[in-house]
Amino acid sequence: MRKNKAGQQKNGFTMLVLDDDKNITDALYSYFESSGYTVETENDPLGALEKMKNKSYDILLLDFIMYPICGDQVVARLRQFDTRIFVIMLTGHREVAPPLNTIRELDIQGYFEKSDRFDQLELLVESCVKSIRQMRTVYRYQDGLGSILGSIPSIHQLLSLDVVLGRILGQMLLLGDNRHGFAWIKPKRIISSMPVENLPDDIFQGSGKYEKKLEQFLKEDYPQFENAVQKAGSSGEIQEFDGLFLVPLKANHDIFLGVLGIGRDSAYSDVQQRLLAVYGEQVTTALHNTILHMLLNINNRKLSLTYSRLKESYMQTVEALRLLVDAKDDYTRGHSDRVSMYAEKIAKKTGMEESQTECVRCAGLLHDIGKVGVSDAILCKEDKLTEEEFAVIRRHPEIGGKILSCIDMFHNLGEIVRAHHERIDGRGYPDGLRGEQIPPEARMISIADAFDAMMSDRHYRKRLSLAKAKEELEAGKGTQFDAGLVEVFLELIANGELGELEGT
Repeated sequence: MRKNKAGQQKNGFTMLVLDDDKNITDALYSYFESSGYTVETENDPLGALEKMKNKSYDILLLDFIMYPICGDQVVARLRQFDTRIFVIMLTGHREVAPPLNTIRELDIQGYFEKSDRFDQLELLVESCVKSIRQMRTVYRYQDGLGSILGSIPSIHQLLSLDVVLGRILGQMLLLGDNRHGFAWIKPKRIISSMPVENLPDDIFQGSGKYEKKLEQFLKEDYPQFENAVQKAGSSGEIQEFDGLFLVPLKANHDIFLGVLGIGRDSAYSDVQQRLLAVYGEQVTTALHNTILHMLLNINNRKLSLTYSRLKESYMQTVEALRLLVDAKDDYTRGHSDRVSMYAEKIAKKTGMEESQTECVRCAGLLHDIGKVGVSDAILCKEDKLTEEEFAVIRRHPEIGGKILSCIDMFHNLGEIVRAHHERIDGRGYPDGLRGEQIPPEARMISIADAFDAMMSDRHYRKRLSLAKAKEELEAGKGTQFDAGLVEVFLELIANGELGELEGT
């Protein structure tokens, strides 16, 4: 770069000249303005700092000895908010030059002893300009990559590869400073161990002269650089073609997702090529994650639908079994529903996990399923049962547990149903379990079952009043029932959380 003779054409670089000597700032302004720079001057160091806070400059020329603060202090404060500006320090006397350590620590790019000639200073400035050009490229790509990485969360939420690819293409054209380019990916290549029928074979987007349908692109453009694309895919390295730069999107040695193509008016520098390669890697990662995210969502939706259908089938089976019990015994009609509801309320009140609460609800509905193995003559007998008959009735928890344990979808309910007539003191049946040996779900159903039985008419007795039923629960605390769960149940009654109860 040499002086622009006309002194009018600007080279795109801005400069701030700071010196407390106005003659020097005027001279430097005239010299570098005529060389094509956009120059501003300042004679107050503090005023210059305010200017640089509000406006970005490419280069700062400043004197070392100034008032009220010296040049090194200006740069130290400057570096707190601007690390990109290039700084050249000026001094009128070699003996008062800033120490070398200071120049290094403050990242000062040049040092110049003042003289009547500015050609040596101009060489220093030109050296800065070359570095600035390279750094602009670095910053442009760095900012672009940051933009891509920053947009990944939103890209994942879009679930549209067309939108993702459009953003990638736009960003690439911006980074490459060119309007001609394309992005072409093959999503199904990403993975072979998962179903990918919901993904398209190809997605293509083009801009400028490549703004066309994939079919037209394949017919008109692709044959010219097919070999270059294949080479990029096999090597994973950027390929140059006549007027085109091809960036492979290769996730690993086996997965070649596609290619980015960007037109070029002149050869890209080594730095630009390396940065484009990095950009391609970042794009590949974003696409890889997006496609995996899509596949995960697809499979999650399928799993959710399957789970919903299984749950629906599960509850239909529960209802069918419950109706089977109801058909055997008039007393159980409505009883199982109420026991299930009461026990579920206890579970929720104690903070039981949702999955366990669901088990309590279903086990409550099926707790008397074992009665299908008891004869109608005993179930429907209006008189008080004999010891032998009662012994048969006492087998229904064991029968129910066996029935449910034989059905895969209800195997986790078998143990609960088997234990719903066990007692805390160990005097229950069928296994004589005591205390913590009894599953907590069964302890809840035991209280709900006993309460509803007391509050219902039986063949051989009338229902109890609510007050009497509560007394019986209190009396059974620590012997028949779990004392803590009884307290929870009585609190539910007191708060009216069990609905309208007879005798309240």
